[in-house]
Amino acid sequence: MTDSPTLSMYSALQQAFDHFNERLFDNALPSCLITLRSSRRQRGYHHAERFISADGTIIHELGVHPGYFTLNPLEVALSTLVHEMVHHWQECFGKPSRSNHHNREWAQKMEAIGLVPSDTGLPDGKQTGRRVTHYIRPDGPFAVACADLLATGFALPWFDRHAPTSPESVAQVQDALAEQGLAVASTPAPAETLAHPEDPEKPAVFGPPQPRPDPRVRLTCPSCGARVWARPDTAVNCGVCLDPMEDLSGEAP
Repeated sequence: MTDSPTLSMYSALQQAFDHFNERLFDNALPSCLITLRSSRRQRGYHHAERFISADGTIIHELGVHPGYFTLNPLEVALSTLVHEMVHHWQECFGKPSRSNHHNREWAQKMEAIGLVPSDTGLPDGKQTGRRVTHYIRPDGPFAVACADLLATGFALPWFDRHAPTSPESVAQVQDALAEQGLAVASTPAPAETLAHPEDPEKPAVFGPPQPRPDPRVRLTCPSCGARVWARPDTAVNCGVCLDPMEDLSGEAP
């Protein structure tokens, strides 16, 4: 089925992988299994030896969060894919650190292909550590290769409507980079342009769900100060003093 949403989405990701493998890694990266997985903490990840075939072939997984494709310009979304491709390169040809996903070798390879590691996504951020993202160096190898890919008409066909964070928080990083002369995006983020096809009053993209308020109150023993959490109107006696515990949260200190 040529019109299959699944095939069109994964074909686009494979096309991008093959393009960047050729342009940035000399076609050295072996095949892996690209997956779309949602996680509030990660834009993408690389999981070594995650999949096995019926004939015993073992391959790595390269996972990307589709929500960030919605929130970012296409160049930035594709840079996440390449970020994980660098982890793939290091797993196959380098020396990954099991206790540190982003070590110095990984950071140097990122720099070499034009992605600057930074734990803040901005200049002068930490380049190594467990949680490190990156920004794109204008006119670097990735920026040039990405521009050539987009010039062919490449596009992602589908976008996750449930964003993992607010579009405004992601846009702030891109605005800060632009102020420092580091803008690379040629198109706006899809979240800024997508419209509901049937009703303009309905949201095309949903922000992250708001946390539910805690229905409990903190009860305090007036004698010894022991505290517990319980639902309102729950009768609780202190296990030490045997006095009824009270909700003192509204009282002035």
